[in-house]
Amino acid sequence: MTKDKGFALIPQAVPARQRSSFYKQIITEFVDSGERSVAIHGTDRKPVTLVQGLRKVIEADGIKGVKVVQRSQEIFLTKD
Repeated sequence: MTKDKGFALIPQAVPARQRSSFYKQIITEFVDSGERSVAIHGTDRKPVTLVQGLRKVIEADGIKGVKVVQRSQEIFLTKD
């Protein structure tokens, strides 16, 4: 039957989404560093993508006192 249609439908559950721990790793290293402010360099992410990912981790994990700041094309993490 598969050859007649050119495809097959197979019952299968959709796997859960796997989130990248890339942004969480950046936030964790910053919090553990003891620095008050750092610039983030060396990623292949666009600035807007980096900002969104970092802010989402901060919100989802309920991290208090850490902010993501964008100045032009540079991204910074700061502590209150």
